[in-house]
Amino acid sequence: LGSKGGLLLGMLFYCIYVGCFAAAVASSPGAWLQWALFLVGSGCGGLAAGVLWTAQGGYFASTADGLAAATGQERQQATAGLAGSFAFVYLALEVASKVGFSVLQKVQLDLGLIALVYLVVGVASLAMMAGIIDFRTETKEEVNPLSKLLSATSLWSDPVIWLLAPTNLAFGFSAAYMNGYINGTFATQELGKESVAFLGAVTALTAAVLARAYGSLSEKFGKAPVIAIGSACFLAIPLSQSLLGCCGGWGWLILGLYLLQGSGRAVYESTNRALFSDFFPGSKSEGAFANCMLQSSLAFAVCFFLQSSIAPKDLGSIVLGLSALIVPGYLVAKQVRSGPVIEAE
Repeated sequence: LGSKGGLLLGMLFYCIYVGCFAAAVASSPGAWLQWALFLVGSGCGGLAAGVLWTAQGGYFASTADGLAAATGQERQQATAGLAGSFAFVYLALEVASKVGFSVLQKVQLDLGLIALVYLVVGVASLAMMAGIIDFRTETKEEVNPLSKLLSATSLWSDPVIWLLAPTNLAFGFSAAYMNGYINGTFATQELGKESVAFLGAVTALTAAVLARAYGSLSEKFGKAPVIAIGSACFLAIPLSQSLLGCCGGWGWLILGLYLLQGSGRAVYESTNRALFSDFFPGSKSEGAFANCMLQSSLAFAVCFFLQSSIAPKDLGSIVLGLSALIVPGYLVAKQVRSGPVIEAE
């Protein structure tokens, strides 16, 4: 399929995912058809994410190569700016999507019709994506389908994939910690249930604004300072509890935690992805991005499961530990590679 084909296939699965949920909302509540649509839709959503984000890694790497060749930039500089721009657009559209959903609910539009609106948007996006450059055609690259399937696991023997993991793990764990524990225990009590959607939008908006800024910062000063900023933001969230007694009685001061999470997410979505492209260019990029998503998704799921069995303080300690490993892991990865980049195969 190539990277472009993978992106189109992933988008197709996402359209099926939204379509199934639109049909499920219109079905009789609790009926077997509704459950079947939910199950099929959920499966398509998982397939969509796995295919789309893996293909995006390969497409990002090819775009960075082309951008560096066209502008005369160093590839690391090209990935820094490209990652910032990508994250800004992606996160800005996420904010628009969430706000749009809230507005449509506010005007009391039927949920089935809202899902249909988003299905139309998804299909339109799929149609527009068909017009993007096909890098596979330009390079005439032939790839073994089995090697694509195993591209993620083939990198597990490389220590660098684990040395760069703390950012993904810290982000995933911190996101679940915020969405589950902080939202449920503090945000709803301090600001009301209706504040949760607003706080989520604040996180995404902060990430969108800072992603572009962090991309520019990476271009000028390198990626290490930005990685350190991300580590500090994730660290500050659990430290606010252990050192400042967050969050009972804080009122709107709790917003600071969501700004920190947004800043950390900006690093995860921009500079962190650029790092994976730097360390794993060429044919290894798709497997690297697949691992990037796998690590963050696994951390997110594990944190949610643990919330019912261990104390919140212990969850915070895990976030703290993972965050503290981000900068040392990056520095050791550079030493393992004897530089920020390895040769493409």
